[in-house]
Amino acid sequence: MRKIFYISLIVLISQLNIKSQDFHFSQFNETPDLINPALVGSSQVMRASLIYRDQWRSVTTPFTTYGFAFETKFKASNWDPVDPRRSMTFKKSTSKLSGGISVYNDKAGDSKMGTLQSNLSLSMLFPFSKYSSLSLGLQGSLTQRKFDNNLIYPSQYNGSSYDPTLNSGEAYSYQNFSYPEVSAGGVYTYGHDEKAIAANNQVKAQIGLAVFHINRPIQNFSGSNIRLYQKYVFHGNILVGIPNSVVAIAPTWLLQLQGPSKEIIIGMATKYYINADSKYTGIHRRSSVGFGFYYRNYDAFIASLLIEKDRFNIAFSYDLNISGLSKASKGIGGFEICLRFVTPNAYLYQKRK
Repeated sequence: MRKIFYISLIVLISQLNIKSQDFHFSQFNETPDLINPALVGSSQVMRASLIYRDQWRSVTTPFTTYGFAFETKFKASNWDPVDPRRSMTFKKSTSKLSGGISVYNDKAGDSKMGTLQSNLSLSMLFPFSKYSSLSLGLQGSLTQRKFDNNLIYPSQYNGSSYDPTLNSGEAYSYQNFSYPEVSAGGVYTYGHDEKAIAANNQVKAQIGLAVFHINRPIQNFSGSNIRLYQKYVFHGNILVGIPNSVVAIAPTWLLQLQGPSKEIIIGMATKYYINADSKYTGIHRRSSVGFGFYYRNYDAFIASLLIEKDRFNIAFSYDLNISGLSKASKGIGGFEICLRFVTPNAYLYQKRK
């Protein structure tokens, strides 16, 4: 009976893997193009990042997910220096168009269920006032899905042991297929920076809505032509500096709805600033250390650490599993690391009229 239980558990996990699932990162703020195409180019002139996630290693063959992303504001290099002695002080940029490219890959479980996705994103900024704006984004993707049919099935149990020579009774029309898809979104941003150096009274807020898999591509492992559910993403974040201190708080939330599936992440990070931006020379960027704590509904508590030093950033997170699977996982969830490089935010150094 114990052998039957283990075999059934493996089959159950494999069937869960076969169901289509989008890429899943706890540090969703580090993968903006997977949350909303309108976020591409919304925070830095240029941004490049690498991210890696390892999950369920204590339960079964680990699920690994990793990716690379690059985004930039167009014509950023055409800004003209105002003063040769202050090479980081520029005239006002009129470009409002940004673009990004990213590649993500993951492998899940014993079947090595794999998803390889390439994304190309464009976003346009529409200012409302000095403090608020609307950004609209469009994303085109090409996705490939595949798996290895090396699973164990109940029909291969001969009454006393597992016999791999027995017919599994499973037939797959395809083990490898690709499809294009289209996504779109919008983000409203409000915010103002410090009125004086080191005042730390900045306030920034974003709220957005995105729709992924607009064309509902076909998922045809079994030949049944099942279409992928559209995914709706609602998200928001706030950064509030505590005036005349070195501390800022950053609440954030994410809601994803896809068919019968739902994911909610809510939490807050606290940032401790080590030094301020040099607003005139651009030699130094603000450095900080941030600690965050988040909750994903019915699944995990997430602890995170973010270190920002000049143009380089590194972020760690760990999922503490609290779902029904915790009896098998013993609370061990997923580890995640992200490396990020950004250019200095040239908007800090623009000459005022």
